[in-house]
Amino acid sequence: MVDGITEKQKEVVDYILNKIKDDGLRPGEKLDTEISIAKSIGITRATVREATRILVEQQRIYRVKGSGIFVGSTEMSSQANRYHVLSPFDYQAQRNGHKGVRKIISVSIIKVPSADIAQALRIKNSDQIYKILRLMCFDDIPVALEHIHLPVNMFSSMEFSKLELSKYAYIEEVTGKKVQLRDQHLTAVNLTDTQSLTLLNLAEGDAVIQLNETVYLDDGVPCEVNVALINTRFFPLKQNSQRP
Repeated sequence: MVDGITEKQKEVVDYILNKIKDDGLRPGEKLDTEISIAKSIGITRATVREATRILVEQQRIYRVKGSGIFVGSTEMSSQANRYHVLSPFDYQAQRNGHKGVRKIISVSIIKVPSADIAQALRIKNSDQIYKILRLMCFDDIPVALEHIHLPVNMFSSMEFSKLELSKYAYIEEVTGKKVQLRDQHLTAVNLTDTQSLTLLNLAEGDAVIQLNETVYLDDGVPCEVNVALINTRFFPLKQNSQRP
């Protein structure tokens, strides 16, 4: 397969490729974490990391900083010969024959709306945040509505149009740091909010997945709290979890 690959690395490569095949995983769908893979087959994480590096080079899988590893490949960006990794959202759009579109619906600066958000962002209850409503679409089909909360003290100014291209790329550009971790919690809810129903083109009582997410930079500082309402008929979620 690859010159110099060890038997242990080949075992990991075969495990991942068989997992993709057996589970019918498509481009953009998330794989197990490297820690989970290592525990599943009794191999060190360092070996798993080397094996996944091989698969990344072969464009069988790709990494998203702070999110994990996904099925699929990278494509070359036209800017400065840098590699741009398509997000799972973009892959899901493409596999359904659409283009992933992000639309900023509204922007405001408000006092942090709850103690929970203040605690998650490690700011005072009296501090201000940017509250951004962003609609995610497959072409003109709404699939997710994001309520984005960013601390004003971390972002002295905002070019909101850039959030319609890549939220995390812009956060990294402004802060000079990398997005490292996304702590996510999923719950099923029945929508009753009129604005959300209208934007997502749903009827009252329709079920959606609510994703509550806190995003951390590589220095461990939280930079965003996002509450997303997701219509999984169009944008299915796949998540792997394990007990500690």
